Amino acid sequence: MDGVNLTLKPTKKYKTNQILISFTTNIKNQKEITARTLLADLLETTSLHLPTQRDVALKLSELYGASFGTSVSRYGNVYGVNFIINVVNDEYLAETTHILEDTFAFLNEVIFSPQIKDGEFVADIFQIQKQNLQAFLASLDDNKQGKALTRMNALYFRDQLQQIPAVGQLEDLSGITAKQMAQYYHKMITEDQVNIVVSGDVTRQQVKSAIKVMPFVARSHKQLDLVYSQPDSTLVKYSDEHENVSQSKLNLAYNLPVDHDSQDRFAAMVFNELFGGCALSLLFQNVREKNSLAYYAESDYDIFRQELWVQTGIQSENKEQVIDVVGQQLSQLRQGKIQQEQLDKIKASMINSYIARSDSQSVDLSKALTTSLTGVLTPPKQWIANITAVQIEDIARIANRAHLQAVYFLDGRQD
Repeated sequence: MDGVNLTLKPTKKYKTNQILISFTTNIKNQKEITARTLLADLLETTSLHLPTQRDVALKLSELYGASFGTSVSRYGNVYGVNFIINVVNDEYLAETTHILEDTFAFLNEVIFSPQIKDGEFVADIFQIQKQNLQAFLASLDDNKQGKALTRMNALYFRDQLQQIPAVGQLEDLSGITAKQMAQYYHKMITEDQVNIVVSGDVTRQQVKSAIKVMPFVARSHKQLDLVYSQPDSTLVKYSDEHENVSQSKLNLAYNLPVDHDSQDRFAAMVFNELFGGCALSLLFQNVREKNSLAYYAESDYDIFRQELWVQTGIQSENKEQVIDVVGQQLSQLRQGKIQQEQLDKIKASMINSYIARSDSQSVDLSKALTTSLTGVLTPPKQWIANITAVQIEDIARIANRAHLQAVYFLDGRQD
């Protein structure tokens, strides 16, 4: 069906079946980011025929203790509302059941039968979830590491949509009404691209038969604008804020343009691990361990937003020295001054982690969704071969693309 994609991951490895249904779109209005988080909460907790959270819990109990939840996600410019359910495979039940059909019937209920009356979400349900989300968004500032990351992104990104966390922001919540939420819901249900992933010991015919209960309709197939990129700025942005906290936060953001479907993405993965992505990295060893300049020092990379960032927790007086030492580690990588033994250990660690994650059904689901969104499929053996093939000169080439763009400092110095 146009705009509705089904991916089946048949496997006998697990005793459960997992189903992921993701509604994805490009967003142009920043308030809609927050609204979609509220929508995910509304659809997770009640429905027309399951009007209380207790009713939902009882229904899941009838599905032999199935677990269910919703979430929101961001892949570059693409935002998703996700429904995930994990239910035992009926082969492991003593009695004959139709649990796959019953599971899709439950998903049909929570997705397609929300508590909307007279064109708006039922008032008391809407207010409860809005207040819950308000409390959650207000609490995000309590996590100072997360707060520093958000402030760094607000400094780094020029697009306001990218500055906002994927879960939204408090200031956009108050103006959202129950009627607007109903409008957002109908827009999502009828216009979003839909990706359905099913993992477990099931056949395509079983899934196609069970899914018929869900009234998906064709929608115009849109080529989603996935990757966000911005050109380098010749000036580095700096922002210092003060707050009485026990540990200062120093974050650095770099522009690192690497195409998500290019061979260079494997070199970018290895580069990030070597730079600050693990305990074997240069940042961990030289900022944290050797020079004792940080409580933590790590890097991460978002290939869909082409952003590399460094997070550190430090004493305020060490700020300039930490900036210098981080710069030295990047300079070392740019020059190809890398010990082959360290590179080999990094790659071996990445491959071991990849193999270990392959035993996770949730990871399989997430990978399948990413493949549906990007159209890029890398079989496990090829992934391992591509990581193994990364050489020192590849790391240096990627490192030379990383350009510092923003420095955010949350000064915890006591007055």
